Amino acid sequence: MRVCVIFFLLLVVAGSCFGLISLGTLDKERAAKMGIVMKSRPNGDAGTKVWLEFKQKDAFKNFTYAELRMKDDDGNHQLSAMLRVNPVHHKQTADITSVVFSADPTQLKNCEFWVVCNNAMEGVGYILKVSDFLDLEALK
Repeated sequence: MRVCVIFFLLLVVAGSCFGLISLGTLDKERAAKMGIVMKSRPNGDAGTKVWLEFKQKDAFKNFTYAELRMKDDDGNHQLSAMLRVNPVHHKQTADITSVVFSADPTQLKNCEFWVVCNNAMEGVGYILKVSDFLDLEALK
């Protein structure tokens, strides 16, 4: 009996430590319905600034972090970086959450945001591919 209790406790503790994230890709239309938008503008020598804006409510009320992910042209992972939450514009309202990165416009086709919201037992991650949201040809 004691072995069963110990085994059960190990399962409960281990299950909460694995940090499982259910991931799904958002297209521009679905993201807009959820209140998330992607914007861009030139950023001098840094290339093009790309950012997301959303309110921390509904699907994003448990927003935990955002990440930049970049792949090569073959789809292999090249880099990931946590993005700091920061206002893009000084006049941005306090209820808007923004995450931003800058990259050479020729690399944007390989970039995506991951937005992760953690609940009690698991995380939900939304993948937003820059190429699905912005006219990349116009940015070159």
